[in-house]
Amino acid sequence: MERKLVTVLFADAIGSTSLADRLDPERMRTVLDAYFAAFPNVRDYMDRTVKEARARGYTETLFGRRRNIPELSSSNYRVRQAGERQAMNAGIQGLAADIFKVALVRLDRGLEETKLASRLVLQVHDEVILEVPPEEETAASELTLDAMRGACELCVDLDVNLSWGSNWAEAKG
Repeated sequence: MERKLVTVLFADAIGSTSLADRLDPERMRTVLDAYFAAFPNVRDYMDRTVKEARARGYTETLFGRRRNIPELSSSNYRVRQAGERQAMNAGIQGLAADIFKVALVRLDRGLEETKLASRLVLQVHDEVILEVPPEEETAASELTLDAMRGACELCVDLDVNLSWGSNWAEAKG
């Protein structure tokens, strides 16, 4: 039976470290200043998160999963800075990981309950790869979108992109 692979991608934002690697320091500072001027609540969130993490010794996702950050109490300035960056990112990245895990369980359960021959093959970072017979493309697409978008109720929509191909490279193409 011929099968196609589907790659499902959650939208992924470029981090400041990755962006900093692509921009000179002056341009990076300009971009960050403009960003925080446009979104002052983001800076407030980051500052508050670091302060709370320093007081508690950990961050916590909306799902209640904790990440200890002992670096925040280090006597080494650079280690403390790394801990602050971890604290700023842990809540958001941890929540994304929590949501993705819930979505994978929902998707696997949905595939099982609907008796589709489609199967989860692999999860890589914010992607899930399914093997789908051609006759199940529509059903598998709908099930995947529902599982991913409905994994968590937030005040913003979860963006999901589907792509198809006979192999992973083609699907990502």
